[in-house]
Amino acid sequence: MVRSMTGFGRGVTTTEQLQLTVEIRSVNHRFLEISTRFPKDWTEAEVYAKKVLSTKVARGKLDVSAYVKELTPLGQAVQINWPLINAYKEAREELRKQIPLEEQWSMSEILELDQALTLQVKELPQEEIVSAVNKAVEVAATALIQMRQREGQELVETIRSFKKALEEQIAIIKSISPQAVEKYREKLVERIKEISQVDNLEERLLTEVAIFAEKADIAEELDRLTSHLKQLDETLQEDTSIGRKLDFLMQEIHREINTIGSKNQSVEAAAAVVQAKSILEKMREQVQNIE
Repeated sequence: MVRSMTGFGRGVTTTEQLQLTVEIRSVNHRFLEISTRFPKDWTEAEVYAKKVLSTKVARGKLDVSAYVKELTPLGQAVQINWPLINAYKEAREELRKQIPLEEQWSMSEILELDQALTLQVKELPQEEIVSAVNKAVEVAATALIQMRQREGQELVETIRSFKKALEEQIAIIKSISPQAVEKYREKLVERIKEISQVDNLEERLLTEVAIFAEKADIAEELDRLTSHLKQLDETLQEDTSIGRKLDFLMQEIHREINTIGSKNQSVEAAAAVVQAKSILEKMREQVQNIE
């Protein structure tokens, strides 16, 4: 199913200790780029989330954010830095030999020692963090993909309507093209009659008209356009990432229309070419949104 590259998804999972919310926002991008904002100690879970998303999404810029709400305090513990305290003790005993100091330490004196006591918050096991992230990311990614699919179907319908309008302009060009040679012949006859009497007029006309017809012939371009538009229809029915393929087809269609425009010799065809380019530009804007 065709997907857009823009979308949003949210996933929430709850454990005994926390509630985790993961939000994914995606916008257009030439390749796949995933940016994450996770708690600083969740590196393993962050890497895992990127790996999971890279298997689900082919293109687009994804911003992934994790929000954590504690439900149950994880607990705290005081860590005693015994090597540091023993070093202070030895230094204090040395000082007592030179200056009067009390033999016993007070608790306030110990607390004033830098880094003697440190407060530590218990951490969740990495396995539990990764499991919670996995569940939240799966839910968020599912919602994101569903939104991208809905928008993708809307894009397909829009592109098909532009394709139909483009085919109408191509049909106009195709119907007008044979008239260009005859009009050129008529103008050439008038011009030659105005400037001089030319022997073998018919032979001269045939030569000039043949040269013009060869230069103005757009049959090959029209055939290639028909082929490209057929490929466009087939591509829109594919169940894979088709954005880059559509980009290529837009370039090829644009090239053929440009060539037709450069060969054009009639006002009517010129108007149809301008209209075709305008429609194609709108189509290309929509294609830029497809994964």
